[in-house]
Amino acid sequence: MARIAVVGAGMGGLAFASVMRNTSHQVTVYEQASELAELGAGISLWANGTRLFDEMGIAGQMAERSCETEVAFFRNEDGSVAGSQFLARENWYRSEYGYPYYGAFRTHLQSALLEVIGRDIIQLNKQLVTLEETDDKVLLHWADGSQDSADVVVGADGIKSVVRKYVSPGANPAFTGNSAFRGLAKTADLNLLPEPHSFTDWMGDGMHVLNFPIGRDFEYQTIVVFIDGPEQWTEEAWRIPADAQEIRTHFDGWHPAVSQLLDHVNLNERWGMFQVSPMSSWHRGRAVLIGDAAHGMMPHHGQGAISSFEDAVALAHLFNDPSMTSVAEALTRYEQERKARGEKIQTSSRRLNDCLHLPAGQGRTERNAVLNSLEKHFSWLHSYQLSV
Repeated sequence: MARIAVVGAGMGGLAFASVMRNTSHQVTVYEQASELAELGAGISLWANGTRLFDEMGIAGQMAERSCETEVAFFRNEDGSVAGSQFLARENWYRSEYGYPYYGAFRTHLQSALLEVIGRDIIQLNKQLVTLEETDDKVLLHWADGSQDSADVVVGADGIKSVVRKYVSPGANPAFTGNSAFRGLAKTADLNLLPEPHSFTDWMGDGMHVLNFPIGRDFEYQTIVVFIDGPEQWTEEAWRIPADAQEIRTHFDGWHPAVSQLLDHVNLNERWGMFQVSPMSSWHRGRAVLIGDAAHGMMPHHGQGAISSFEDAVALAHLFNDPSMTSVAEALTRYEQERKARGEKIQTSSRRLNDCLHLPAGQGRTERNAVLNSLEKHFSWLHSYQLSV
């Protein structure tokens, strides 16, 4: 039996604990917050994530609490369709990949995971300061002056990961040159949406607006506005004030539905978009990284949480594999399974930002050909299955 300390009670940390729930290992999740409050309204859950839900113990709960979005649309500023792909419509997505796409509340996903693992394995108010490794264990030093020890430390502590500073001190979050604004609205209040039960990217020069339904009966829409800029992020905080009126002028002349969407977005608060710099390794000694701590990425493929699930399940499998002779062997095999894929998703998400923000011209014609054949270009993403 190994004592496994999971640093961070986000999606990746909870997913790892859910898969480890019936094993002989002792798993403790440490969270720096004083309560488990999930930020963000909605989440896209694609097939490479939902195929893991049975093992995580949340398949039934998420099926009850989520909607199966009908189509993915890509529209120009005037609302004309540049590309589309069936999802639940004609059961295309399930037939193609074997599992559904869900639009869900992040809080529902979090609560489903907590129902599975229970709260007794989670310790709150645990802010990690540093790790100290001995021959046979790792000491975790907390901000309150206390310490704990474990056989293995799983760094699931997000893009600002303290565990990553131990594993790879030079791999810091880097500003992408892009920012975002977020909102939530009742679908009934968005009567100008042409396809309220569908996922839509409204694309323009240097910006796009995303809306997708969440909840069992499509009752809400998650809304995110993405804009290129500023060129540099000089603030320590990752959320800063913005001029709502100035932001809104960028969308003058767009389809009326976009103006309606903007009415439900907090344009006074700009979110900086960061990603993790590449690392030579995702583990060091008895410490290993999963999720955003390893490959924090832009959100344009909707893979942030899902790639964390892939990491978590792969790592859990290896810890429970009797053929693994040591912690070092398990962590090396985990990295072989996950690192190249995590970095590929990260790179592809960054490129997709540029694709969605093209100015008018030939580039859009080429882009639209891709957007109308998503199964050809992105099946590698949705069809993925773990080999460990």
